[in-house]
Amino acid sequence: LTQPIGLGLASLGQAFVVIAGGIDLSIGAVMSLLSSLAAGLYKAQPGMPAPAVFLLLVGLGAAAGSLNGFIVVGLRVPPFMATLATMSLFQGAVLFYAPKTVGGIPASFRFLAEGQLAGVPFSIVLFVLIIAAGYYLLSGNRLGRHLYAVGADPYVSQISGIPVRRVRFLAYLLCGLLVGVASAYIAARLGGGGPKVGAGYELDSITAVVIGGVSLAGGSGNLLGTFAGVLIIGVFYNIMNLLNVNAYLQIVLKGAVLILAVSFYAKRRV
Repeated sequence: LTQPIGLGLASLGQAFVVIAGGIDLSIGAVMSLLSSLAAGLYKAQPGMPAPAVFLLLVGLGAAAGSLNGFIVVGLRVPPFMATLATMSLFQGAVLFYAPKTVGGIPASFRFLAEGQLAGVPFSIVLFVLIIAAGYYLLSGNRLGRHLYAVGADPYVSQISGIPVRRVRFLAYLLCGLLVGVASAYIAARLGGGGPKVGAGYELDSITAVVIGGVSLAGGSGNLLGTFAGVLIIGVFYNIMNLLNVNAYLQIVLKGAVLILAVSFYAKRRV
């Protein structure tokens, strides 16, 4: 039941960026780096409070998102190239810091993935709260209206007085925050981190938002649709695992699903 939550959190972050007309290819690399940092911290200081480590990961995720936002907005690098570059940067950082899988996440931190509140998994409670907050942000808040406007037409948004650059920067910041939470969840679920922990999350998150109805051109879509896309992907992957589909063939099929999703949306626009 809780298995898709890591992808769900990452996909919610991706949705904010894509709605605003951008894309983030660095998500998987950031998750690998932050999960490895969490394991490394506990290996060096086993008694660190779980809330402090969680907040640190969220803060570092926000910093990674801010870096992406600065490169896209401040240096005016196209989002694809900017986040492709930071993906390489974060991948190199995690390989330098932890070239192999690192374990040692204690039970206090694993509560994030394994704990329960009144019989309900804590991770589900947290995920529902985040979706609710994100839904309100997009549908009942000025920032949400600005995100849609900037994604739909940045030029018209600019002459209408919307701070386009600030809005795009905030989209990447929000994405980074959610990726930080996703990294903490993955570290808690796996009990550690490593350079391959986040592999594929960037592609899977893009697939989820597209299946969920978010336009890659920006300006449309919502988080509930993204969540539905995550569930569809989760079911698809579970079926492949039950059928013992070869791991390499699964990668091929993932790419095919993304192509079909994008082509289906393109036909709807014609």
